[in-house]
This record gives sequence, structure tokens and C-alpha cells, in this order.
Amino acid sequence: MHNAYDFHLNSSPLIIMTPHSGRNYSSRFMKNISLELKNLRNTEDFFVDQLFFPNNKSFSYLNATFPRIFVDANRSPLEIDKTMWRNSNHLDNLFDKKSIKVLNGIGVFAKYNLFGENIYSSKLPFSEAKWRLLNFYFPYHKKIKEIIKKTKEKYKKIIALDCHSMASELVNNKTDIVISNVNNKSSSVEILNLIKKSFSNHSYKINTNKPFKGGFITSHYGKPKNNTHFLQIEVNKNLYMDEQSMLLKKNSFFKLKACFDNLISDILLYLNYKA
Repeated sequence: MHNAYDFHLNSSPLIIMTPHSGRNYSSRFMKNISLELKNLRNTEDFFVDQLFFPNNKSFSYLNATFPRIFVDANRSPLEIDKTMWRNSNHLDNLFDKKSIKVLNGIGVFAKYNLFGENIYSSKLPFSEAKWRLLNFYFPYHKKIKEIIKKTKEKYKKIIALDCHSMASELVNNKTDIVISNVNNKSSSVEILNLIKKSFSNHSYKINTNKPFKGGFITSHYGKPKNNTHFLQIEVNKNLYMDEQSMLLKKNSFFKLKACFDNLISDILLYLNYKA
């Protein structure tokens, strides 16, 4: 196991990723933090990785073990907020100054937690940003590329699901699941509709490409013209957990897990894959 991720590479045209479920809050990270751990953990896609165990034999799987508030793998590596770092002026031209994510304090290195509170008590040396990119961000993306390459060597058409959860306050109470494919640029409409139907069969209320269109991973790696279809799935946290106490609603969680098991079966059937 690499310290940035764990993964299973299986002979399957389906890939599932969970880039925001990591919960390894290292002492190196925590020594610079001005908040309590519970006020960091609310940014996690809490236990989304556990939706895919033990049913991980029929797809390849990649999970980031580091927390997204430490390094957000679903951002461009240039989405860096220059105000967070000491000694970074000479790198000014590298930063994406127009990024809405950076302006909102949630670039590749988050400045604020879910409640808009400052994470760090003071500026950090820019050497810390480099260290995080080299040891966590880039290894995770290198592994994405490797899994795609090895999967494409065996299968003409592949589907990848980038799986997340969202705070209930970000959507209305009529939204359980948001499926995104960057307005049909990262996957075919046919596959989007297949996934939508699979969730609808379990009576979940679905939105497509609203309010989320798909993040960096979906938009960067989804190439439907090359038969590489990427979709982002966001699950309303209120479906399966108490967002205040951060405790699972176990029955609801297992219902959601059963839905994902069926979704996996539906996708593999569509791809004519037999385990």
C-alpha cells in the first residue's frame, strides 16, 4: 500500500474511485492546524469508500487515504491560493488566479473548512505545498493514469465512477444523488441515463449535472471519443449519516450499498462483462 492510496487492479472494464474519503490525519498535518479534528472531518466524503467493500472483485478500485482538506485530488495542481504560503512570490505565474475554487478557499490545498473557518493559524512554507504535491497528489494521479492504461489494453470501452458525498445543505431536500458528466463531455448520454435509471430503480431522487457538473478528475480523464467514460456521483450525506454526530445510519447505509452493488451489476451487464 502506498501512503497516498490503496487500490485493487482487477480485470474489468469498470473503475471506481473515491478521492475524498481519506481519513489519515497525520501529526505533520495536525501540528499546523488551528481547529479541532471534528471541524476538519466534516469535509470528508464520510465512509463512501466502504460502499465498495467487499464487492470489489468485479472492478478496479482506487481510494485516496489522505484527507481532502490536506490535499484535494479533485483539483488542478495549479489551483493554489498564494495567500496561504510564505516565500511563494517568485512562483506567482504558476498559480491559477481565476479559479473559483481558489477564490472560495477550496483549492488543491483548502484554506477554509466546511463552515468557512480558517484551517491554519499562520502561513506555511511553500516547501510544504511541494511536499504534499510530490508525495500525495501526483502519486494518486499517476495511479489513475496507470489503471486507465492497463484497463484500456484489455477493453475497448471503459467506465469510471468518481464517487463522492455532499453536505445536505448544498442541495434541496428533493435531491438524493447528483450524477455529472460535465454536460455530456466526459461520458456518453447513454451511460449517464443508464446510471440514472439504476439509482431511480431504488427510489432515489436524481439530478444530473446540477448543481455539480463534475470536478477535475471527471473532466480531465473522461474522453468518450476514446471510449473512456468518466462520471461523478455525489450522494447526499443525509441519506446515510447524521451530519452533526458523524455517525452512520446503518440501515440507510446498507440500503445505499445494495443500490451501488446493483449499479455495478447494471454497468457490467451493459459492458458485456462476465466476472
